[in-house]
Amino acid sequence: MPKISVCIRDDYVKKDGTCAINAVFYINRQRLVLPCGVTVNPEQFDKKKGRVKGSSSEAKDANLIINRVKARINDIFVRYRLENRALTRNIFIKEFTNSNTYVDFWDFFAKEIEQRKGAIAENTYRAQASTLKKLREVLPGLKFVEFNDETLRDIKKRLAQKPWLNSPNTISKNMITLKTYVSIAVRKKLMDENPFRIEKIKRFKPNQVWLTENELHRLIEVYKRNELPPNLNAVLQYFLFAAFTGMRLSDIKAFTMDQVKGAFILINPVKTKRTSNEIVTIPITRPIKRILNDVAKNRLHGRVFSCFADAVTNRMLKRIAAHCSINKEITFHSARHTFATIFLEKTDDLATLQKLLGHSDIKQTMVYVHLTERKKVAQMKRCWDDIQI
Repeated sequence: MPKISVCIRDDYVKKDGTCAINAVFYINRQRLVLPCGVTVNPEQFDKKKGRVKGSSSEAKDANLIINRVKARINDIFVRYRLENRALTRNIFIKEFTNSNTYVDFWDFFAKEIEQRKGAIAENTYRAQASTLKKLREVLPGLKFVEFNDETLRDIKKRLAQKPWLNSPNTISKNMITLKTYVSIAVRKKLMDENPFRIEKIKRFKPNQVWLTENELHRLIEVYKRNELPPNLNAVLQYFLFAAFTGMRLSDIKAFTMDQVKGAFILINPVKTKRTSNEIVTIPITRPIKRILNDVAKNRLHGRVFSCFADAVTNRMLKRIAAHCSINKEITFHSARHTFATIFLEKTDDLATLQKLLGHSDIKQTMVYVHLTERKKVAQMKRCWDDIQI
């Protein structure tokens, strides 16, 4: 960013006793003086702060105009740095007289997402692109020069209002994505300061929803009776498969019969393949075998499930839950939570659960320990309730 000085030209006084205010800076050691379009009496100008004194409406208007000129100057420098183009004195003057020189932060965001495509997981790419689309609607035309901590507070406030009505957890996720690209902008010296240093992101513990064994059996009975419409039955089919295997939706979508190796399913989880690249081995149990026979009997190759888009899948799951009188806000990830919770309740084997879920850190698996409080209560009663005291 150029160092911009705001000065008053007090060597030339107009007939009305006012002097012009100019913005002074350098490009390639060449001095540029740009008029701000503001004139004031010399005694009204604070030379040290480079602004008009006082709190009158005239003073506020004058300072607003000065700030806009400074923003225009900074914005041209940012855009040329962003586009890796040389900026000369003549080019700057031409750009400054053009009213369309402001750099849009969302354009930068979109460009960076496309550049990172392939380096980040496909699901991450889609999620970040979706977040960008929403943020563009929330606060359109956001310029680099306008971006500060107040902007972040404004975005969070708008996300919680109509028409978005996002939950605190969703807002937190959106802000984490935004922070990623703000950090890139700071690293590329397109922003002087990171507004996230002032406006922190509140982290919310996700609301984990899982099914009890009884609720899971209700879904199984509906599946066995084949009483749902074909589209709902298809969703129930791959939801149950995830509940029996612990697989994420991204892995269900990518799952092929080529990954079935004898009595095991071998997957390289989509979410972690870029970091750990660790193969997860899942033993094939009776319910897993039943669904594989239903979907891909006598097939050795090819995609197993035809899945709907994530949002469509989750909407259909809500209809399925209502049909089965399950009063829970389930999403597809509830299948993985259900797998982990029931497995831990029945086995108490945290180490094996870690391997089945493909967690690199046991702390990730520990989240399911508190979900099995029912068994803890039962075991305590069994151990101590017969003691008379």
